[in-house]
Amino acid sequence: MIMKSKFYIKIDIIAIVALIAMITTLRATAMHAGPHHSFLGGPWELVVKMGLGGDGLRFPVSVLDESKPQKLNEVFPVLKSPIKIKLEQYIPDLTWETAAIPHPGGGIVAELTIKGRNLEQPILLSPGDPARQSVTSRIGSITIRRLYNPDTAETLVRKLTDREAVGVLSVWFQENNPPLECVVKAKEKSTLPLPGSKYKMTIDQYVPHYTMDTKTKKVSSLSDKPVNPAIKVILNDGRTTSEQWLWAKFLSSPHDQKKHPFRMRFTDFNLQPATGHYILAVASQAKAWIIQSGKRKNRVEKAMSGRSYFFTDKQYFFNIEKIMDDAIIQIQWKNNSERLLRPAVVATIEQDGAGQQAVLELNKPFHLKTKSGVLVLLYRRRPPSSSTTL
Repeated sequence: MIMKSKFYIKIDIIAIVALIAMITTLRATAMHAGPHHSFLGGPWELVVKMGLGGDGLRFPVSVLDESKPQKLNEVFPVLKSPIKIKLEQYIPDLTWETAAIPHPGGGIVAELTIKGRNLEQPILLSPGDPARQSVTSRIGSITIRRLYNPDTAETLVRKLTDREAVGVLSVWFQENNPPLECVVKAKEKSTLPLPGSKYKMTIDQYVPHYTMDTKTKKVSSLSDKPVNPAIKVILNDGRTTSEQWLWAKFLSSPHDQKKHPFRMRFTDFNLQPATGHYILAVASQAKAWIIQSGKRKNRVEKAMSGRSYFFTDKQYFFNIEKIMDDAIIQIQWKNNSERLLRPAVVATIEQDGAGQQAVLELNKPFHLKTKSGVLVLLYRRRPPSSSTTL
């Protein structure tokens, strides 16, 4: 396999490699392959059975033109159950598309495009989705982080350019109000009074790669890299003192089950001391900011759509296309072309007055747990020497 691009992108553990040359070859092959592939074409059938054993019921699936998408209007009952299978649409070239869509009560989603030599890769980032919080490569990275108080967002991001700054501590006094937020520094203890309360809070310790000895209960750091960043906070009400560890990657401490009077959260904003690394800082109903790492000093500016943000290798950069409030990321199907390349049938499984959509790809079983048992659907090419069972 030949790689024309040296830019390797990964979102968390999953690597996304830019195979532009291969994609181009596949598209060219598809254009010259003609509208119909005999090994994919019909006659087709839908096998429906309850459970994994037995042959199941077999229903014919017929379309007028196998190379063109079209509506279907067939309803098949599942015997001895209240379930009905309604075939609604046939698509000859199924593809899956990840998109950000508006959704009341959703989070913040940023649409980016990474560009460069032989590369144009759309990326969706969301601070509320652990699998979509960062894009990293050997020549740079983009990370999205959320601030929870829009009124203090600008002040905070400017303080985060300090090379000792490693994150933000958020403290909610009331759930429906914005939190108090302050910058955490790696080698600096800080104590702050909590307005309207008798408590004082001390940020006592920061560890970039948290680990704890199970015997001695002693906390230490395995490395200087922010692999599992955490801070220890101490609360004092004038009479008693309590402490708690807060992890950037966990909502609450797995070790300390004590109840505290406030909800607290630590968000990691640690930038590596090298060029080409960015943090996109976002807050609901507020302007977004870009914090960029540098060899001598980190920089901050308002995030701007259309501007090119360059990685260490100046052949590669990213653009911010759009930042959406109240949005979610969905994987949706669509038809890619009018060629018989990846046929599929879209069906609705109806039971108890409700319907659930099922995308049935050729030769891929679809399983659904129902009150009557596990329903199995299989869209396949009809065997040559078989008759249809109704």
